[in-house]
Amino acid sequence: MDRFIFIFGILVFAACLIMFVMNLVGEYDGIVLLISIFGMLNASIAIGVSEILGRVKRM
Repeated sequence: MDRFIFIFGILVFAACLIMFVMNLVGEYDGIVLLISIFGMLNASIAIGVSEILGRVKRM
């Protein structure tokens, strides 16, 4: 489960990072910027949770 969450977090973070860069270059609507930032935050939380689950599982 922790690997799935980690891979999910990496994929979501990469997609949101691409959208963030496209927003900065292409000057899209402001809501797209907010969605990409909150998506990166969500992905970072998922990666952190997967690290915690991995360490708890090893104990």
